[in-house]
Amino acid sequence: MHKVTYVVITTLLFAVGFSSASADQSEKLEFASALEETLGHFHALELNLDENNAVLAMVHATHPIAELYDLMRPTLQESDPELDAKIQTTLMELRANTVNATREDAQMALDDARMIIEEARILIVGQDLSNDPMFKLALMKTLLETSAAEYAEAVENGTINEMAEFQDGSAFVWRSQQIFEEIKGDLPEDASMEINDLYSTLWQAYDERADPSDVETLVGGLVAEIDEITGVESVMRGPETYFENIVSLLNQVKEQYANGMSEEALSLATKAYLDNYEFLEGPIAKHDTKLMEEIEVMLRQELRNMINEGVSSDKIDSHVDAIVEKLHEAAMLIGAEHEHKEQEYKEQEQQDMSPLQQVEFGIEPEDVVCDSGMELIIKTGNSSPACVKSETAERLIQLGWGTRPQ
Repeated sequence: MHKVTYVVITTLLFAVGFSSASADQSEKLEFASALEETLGHFHALELNLDENNAVLAMVHATHPIAELYDLMRPTLQESDPELDAKIQTTLMELRANTVNATREDAQMALDDARMIIEEARILIVGQDLSNDPMFKLALMKTLLETSAAEYAEAVENGTINEMAEFQDGSAFVWRSQQIFEEIKGDLPEDASMEINDLYSTLWQAYDERADPSDVETLVGGLVAEIDEITGVESVMRGPETYFENIVSLLNQVKEQYANGMSEEALSLATKAYLDNYEFLEGPIAKHDTKLMEEIEVMLRQELRNMINEGVSSDKIDSHVDAIVEKLHEAAMLIGAEHEHKEQEYKEQEQQDMSPLQQVEFGIEPEDVVCDSGMELIIKTGNSSPACVKSETAERLIQLGWGTRPQ
């Protein structure tokens, strides 16, 4: 259900002023993203408690411990085993302390859980980086892109088919907007107004159960605004990238598990699902819903259960091989291999710069070059360039967000 992440970590780290993207810095961004999604689930849990919806409250109470904790656990254990145990206990007991408690006691439990999450943030990410507006913009971007994937899984033909995923999407939009409210005073006024307007339109789309493509368009507009502020162009992942990431992570699962590193293997398996497969569920389901669900069960449930149960390495290897075989079948269905070939044909040097960097280099906005699969539009109001997906450009133009260069 989550998920997501969403962009190339090293690119985002460059955006917050790092001269190089070390493994430690990458972990901080990944860790902070998991914390933000956890806070999103807390918000959804809170809303369902207010509505006396125990079933959905239970979903959001269990999601952080069932999935997100596995992403955070290796870093927590390495940094502070005592805090790791504290967070694990808090998340494990969240369901009992909220769903099965009075509303007042549930709120106290949620407030305590939020305090522990902030404690982890300060320990792992640090106060300075946590407060950096550029770092917060990167977190907003991750939450927004994940929200679009959740919405696409939840809504079809104006109807919510998966309420938990719909609430995930709206909770992540909410959390991203909370972060925006914290930093909007540090952003250019015109960009802040644009972002605020796009959020209003995005919430309207949620209220109207708009087509997922429209929600993706609005999220694309928000991401473009963030990119303009940070000066970093989005690295738009095609399906082939997610397939490649999953296979790479699963190979690492094999290696780590064979070496007795079961916790690391579990974290890698969780990343394969949350950070990658969730973004493939919609595209695969368009061709074969049964195959999509089969891979989801094999990857999200069965593999993680096998690791937790301590089965033999041979069984893990066989199961991973079976998942990879299914993934290959899915990749052929959605034509990821063809898309991968197209993605390889990119222009050099100028195309490696973001639109803002090209303008600063002396290139006129209408002459900015975008990556393959991206289209240049000129923002209405300040005439600055932005590169967006081709299918997104037309809808942004219809919304009055920008125009094509003359």
